[in-house]
Amino acid sequence: MRRLLVALAVIPLLAVPGAVHADGGLGGGTPTGPPGGGGTTPQASSPPQQAQIADCTVYASGTGMGSSCARGGGNNQTLRERFAGDEFVPCQYSDPPPWIEVPENPNPGEGRYLLKQCIEDINWDTYAGGRDMHLTISLEWVPNDADITPPDNPLMTFLWRRVTGDDTALPVPMMRPEPSTVPVVGYPTFFTFAWVDPESGQPVSEGDFAGTPLGAPYREVRLERPGGDLHMVAEATEIVIDPHQTDMEPITCTPDELVYEEGASVADQPSDCQITFTRSSATARTFADEDAPALPQVYLSAYPLTVTVRWRITYGIGSPTRELGNGFEMTATQALPVQEVQAPNEPPIVLY
Repeated sequence: MRRLLVALAVIPLLAVPGAVHADGGLGGGTPTGPPGGGGTTPQASSPPQQAQIADCTVYASGTGMGSSCARGGGNNQTLRERFAGDEFVPCQYSDPPPWIEVPENPNPGEGRYLLKQCIEDINWDTYAGGRDMHLTISLEWVPNDADITPPDNPLMTFLWRRVTGDDTALPVPMMRPEPSTVPVVGYPTFFTFAWVDPESGQPVSEGDFAGTPLGAPYREVRLERPGGDLHMVAEATEIVIDPHQTDMEPITCTPDELVYEEGASVADQPSDCQITFTRSSATARTFADEDAPALPQVYLSAYPLTVTVRWRITYGIGSPTRELGNGFEMTATQALPVQEVQAPNEPPIVLY
């Protein structure tokens, strides 16, 4: 469990859809980054909500939760006032952890996939970025000659330290199709996930899930305060997987259904969280429904699949006793290639 003191992923880590604002007064820095893309980018579809308990405010959205308790002192200057002239670039890049399955590189001699983390929806007229500020995580194809070195200045240092401050990002789902990373037409595809902290890029394994290699859709915040710690818990209740095709329906799974037993037959699998694709992804764009998200052009053949996680967030002094709001949703987009085989009912033995 991560213990937080008054003083993770994002400062008030709440998210609503919106653009990154890096306007004048901060060195003219603009959101920059190399082209390409793919992977998982969470977008909160739930507006932020907050409540009061004792001397603390708790708040949450589809991407994170956090709390603040009354205290005095501090700097009352806005970001714009404190860091005028500093360049801001919202994204940082790093090598993907070995357990993240990276798509096939379309041009291995010209670039590579990197883990991309971006601070978004900053309110420059607040002390610390505002409650809509949040992180996104994705896999990005980056040209070898791209300059991805972030500026080294007080503004960048302050904001990236804030993402390890009072608040905690909800785990982002990184889809892992089974039994093959590239599903086969006519054969059931099951779905499991790695649950990733967008700040660290590591699995979130807390509470009863401590030590789980790929993490779990569960997160805790504990804020130490006089008279008893403030405790917040986020638990996923449902996961909706939607291939966004006019002739295919989304499936809804509970967290305990996101399992796959290696070597077991389809009939003996402990989960029914599955989709059988009836055609390859070569025509996925043609059959995409009106709500299908756009995919980067690097994915010439992929289903524009979305994963919507429905979260229940509870809070209380000592132990969680109240529910915040009526639930929150996180929606993430992930490209999913699907291949044809000669015998659609019998997947190639090489996949196993």
